[in-house]
Amino acid sequence: MIQTDPEVDPSGVRVINSLLGDRVCGSAVYRYSTESTNSDALVELTQDAVARDHLPRLYIADRQTAGRGRQGNTWVSRDDALTFSLTVACDLLAADRRGLLSLAAGLATARAIEFLLAPVKAYLKWPNDVYLAGGKVAGVLIETNQAMADRVVIGIGVNINEQPKIDTPGAVSPQSLFSATGRKASRFELLDSIVRELVAMVEAIQDSPAEVLAEFRSRCLLTGKVIAFRDRGVGNEGTVEGIAEDGSLLVQTAGGLRRCDSGEVRLIRFR
Repeated sequence: MIQTDPEVDPSGVRVINSLLGDRVCGSAVYRYSTESTNSDALVELTQDAVARDHLPRLYIADRQTAGRGRQGNTWVSRDDALTFSLTVACDLLAADRRGLLSLAAGLATARAIEFLLAPVKAYLKWPNDVYLAGGKVAGVLIETNQAMADRVVIGIGVNINEQPKIDTPGAVSPQSLFSATGRKASRFELLDSIVRELVAMVEAIQDSPAEVLAEFRSRCLLTGKVIAFRDRGVGNEGTVEGIAEDGSLLVQTAGGLRRCDSGEVRLIRFR
């Protein structure tokens, strides 16, 4: 089942119908323009408007006018960027594995970019920013609604051929896949690849979490780096020792080894 606006790109409709036909997704909403695909997904969760057999449910828009990033960043995208959200059920995931969802979403995006633009190599800045040629090309925002705690909204934004405008002062300046590689990419081919990787990755968290962690660790930009961060409003600094089994960041500080959760810590910089 797909809901569309009349102005949307027919190429996108074809890709979404393929995802639905292959039962990768259970339903989809494709808008020409929306404020935020994550907000659209959360509204439907609040209204309990999505049946379980319609999951995973894809929300995509050609233009996003008030998209949200991590730590309150805003992201305004045009139809050159890929911005979408996927609502998935997480009730089958063990509680100690739900923290891996954030890492898995970044990992799925990195894999899809490599598949489309081989032989490039994508890396990850914990918990889920995707870097190519030293610059950020994609980001992930995961949100939940207390009324539907057994479901998670995974929002993904990828800069395809043009670098977007980030409105938040001090935010990391992004680049695009084109600026990083000099090659044009199709956003709908990338959508197809990311969604398939993401759905498979959610299953992998339950079946083989050690493999998900091992691959993320192999791509992690922060391991061995000195980072500055704010923990509950307090500044701190330390050397990243690696990624813990629950997906948290292990940082050796002057006060000892810290286990940092992505919901608690704001990274300021790394070197």
